[in-house]
Amino acid sequence: MKRIFYSVAFMLALLATGCGDANQKPSALPQIDVQTNYPEKEICLQDVAEVSYIALDSQDGILFRGNVNDFSDKGIVIMDSQNNRLIFFDKQGKFQHVIQRQGQGPEEYSMMLDALVDWDKEDVFVFDSGSRIVVYSLDGTFKRKLPLNANLVQHDAYIWSDSQLVACRYGNWDKDEKLVPYQPIVLLSKEDGKMDSLSYRKEHSFPTYIGAKEMNIRIHWPSLDKLNGDVYVNDLSADTIYRWDARTQVLQPVMTRTPSVTLDDLDGYFMDLKGVSSQYYFLHFLARQASMDSHFVMVDEKSRNAVYDRKEGKVYHPKFINKDYPSMEKIHLNFCEEENACAIVQLEAFKLIEALEAGELGGELKTIAESLKEEDNPVLMVVKFKE
Repeated sequence: MKRIFYSVAFMLALLATGCGDANQKPSALPQIDVQTNYPEKEICLQDVAEVSYIALDSQDGILFRGNVNDFSDKGIVIMDSQNNRLIFFDKQGKFQHVIQRQGQGPEEYSMMLDALVDWDKEDVFVFDSGSRIVVYSLDGTFKRKLPLNANLVQHDAYIWSDSQLVACRYGNWDKDEKLVPYQPIVLLSKEDGKMDSLSYRKEHSFPTYIGAKEMNIRIHWPSLDKLNGDVYVNDLSADTIYRWDARTQVLQPVMTRTPSVTLDDLDGYFMDLKGVSSQYYFLHFLARQASMDSHFVMVDEKSRNAVYDRKEGKVYHPKFINKDYPSMEKIHLNFCEEENACAIVQLEAFKLIEALEAGELGGELKTIAESLKEEDNPVLMVVKFKE
């Protein structure tokens, strides 16, 4: 769970896209017009999904500031970035243990940039700032180190198979500031870190501007997303989003965008696939420009969210409603890597207490909020979309 879905912050994601007409009937390959102002549609989450809540244990020593790193039927893992550690809970929110091995020793990591949990192999892969992966058992026992011989995008890696991880690597630029064509998607051995490249080849890239070109940030690697156990390839400079079939080793197109991505369309949008269910593709239209305030903080008022209804063949700008918390604004769905059509929303304890005191909560969420303290860990809202 690497990216928060529907974030209002300006995110430099790497997205693949294609071309097509708005609100057309379903076809073999959906075509999404990112410039169209689609109609808004209220979607009550309880109508399209099973919604439940998990109150995480909050005793001293395990309070955290971070996000869900992994959510599966085996457990919940929190990446506590502030304290460079992983906190493990069971599916009921009961605390299990912590992996915190930061240091300069041979079995430690300098700084935890990302982590992957292989529940079947009982391995935890910690991406270290020191260009290596440190592997631990689920209880934090050191197992081995994997050297990284390529410049990997360390927040874009996933479990690929019993023996390999999948990740992206950065590109290189020649003296004329042009991308040197390369194969950016690599498979890493879980045992020794040896790499193989997948056949996807990247030929070019586009710059992205923030505000009045105060910053020129060049995006030059594809992005990977793992949804429902499948890996999706998103490339900013392409028009098509692909799903990588692990069994056949073939890239299968999922959808395309229109208009095509061009270098000069700085007022346009990129498109990101953030989630998949049997009824919807969950999308984010990312504005290619944002402004900066007087404190040099990015302000993005143009990016917006969309859903493609796979049954109707129509696109909407969704307004998600939680009937247990109707006044809740900006529901950010963070889709799970392995759990089918499942997303997580973190609900801060102090906000739930405020909503409770205002009489805005109902159902199970109200019952949970009645026993919260302001400093408690977030409550997890689990949204499992119906098949």
